Amino acid sequence: MDKIDKKTVLVVDDEEIIRNFLFEVLCEEYEVSLASDGDEAIEQLRQRSFDVVITDLKMPRVSGEEVVKFACENDPSVRVIVISGFSSLYTVSQSINNGACAFLSKPFTIDELKQTVAGA
Repeated sequence: MDKIDKKTVLVVDDEEIIRNFLFEVLCEEYEVSLASDGDEAIEQLRQRSFDVVITDLKMPRVSGEEVVKFACENDPSVRVIVISGFSSLYTVSQSINNGACAFLSKPFTIDELKQTVAGA
């Protein structure tokens, strides 16, 4: 598969270990870009479009919620997956209302992640 054919994924998480884990899991099938916070994610979303955005919810400065809103308003075709260790009915429904297509609670399995991204 050529690099051109690969779907693009933006991974946003303030924890480096999580970012690197997601990169390792996804980089064979997707062209993966990384952002260490919401500010960086929004800057990348301004510069180019992505097929999928995977964002943590709780981050310093700019939250994942803001990333979801910006991504969906900026590009209605983008698919946003929210990952969080703080999942409640409220946070899940809020994420979906903001435009996310899926919510994964940490910890999740590699299979759950791959299925969710493929489904997006």
